Amino acid sequence: MGSGFSTYDPLENRQSIYCYKGTDILINKENIRDAKALAEYEADITMIRQYELENEQTVKGKFGITHLLRIHKYIFQDVYPFAGKLRREFIAKGSTPFCDSPFIEENLQFLFRKLNKENHLRDLSTEEFSKRAAYYMSELNMIHPFREGNGRSIREFIRQLAFERGYIINWSLITSEVLLEAMITAVKSIEPLISCIFQSIENK
Repeated sequence: MGSGFSTYDPLENRQSIYCYKGTDILINKENIRDAKALAEYEADITMIRQYELENEQTVKGKFGITHLLRIHKYIFQDVYPFAGKLRREFIAKGSTPFCDSPFIEENLQFLFRKLNKENHLRDLSTEEFSKRAAYYMSELNMIHPFREGNGRSIREFIRQLAFERGYIINWSLITSEVLLEAMITAVKSIEPLISCIFQSIENK
């Protein structure tokens, strides 16, 4: 399940600092210059890393910026040089602009302070957890801290948060299309995203 935001629109169609010159292909560790081949390689290798995260709990943290960066680095360590690093350019998807890069860190700090004040969503019913998790998932998506891999990293962050609260999230219980639509709709209403998270909790 990809992010759904794989192709971005750089500011004024400028050349992305993350892509090979004259292309929109992300610079990668295998120096793959074909978009389809890169997408296939990325999907295969990151699927393995995500499996390891879910089954071996290879990354742990305190649900702050460092924790999110560790998750991204683990998933994309084999693919991109920017794995585990905050985005350094403006990006948008269609009519949806994401947080401009100079403000990513401070917005993350603000959001995670809020999460900390909510005691990292401890002692909530599945319904209440789903509501608050949807809020944080939506906010993280609008910040879009990474140049690529936001969806996968954010889903893993929320999965780990749920796991610490005793809930098991299985994202495969909903389709990627339904989740993507819910993430897009969350700009105006998080109700569909709340439903996605609730449906994804195995041990209600």
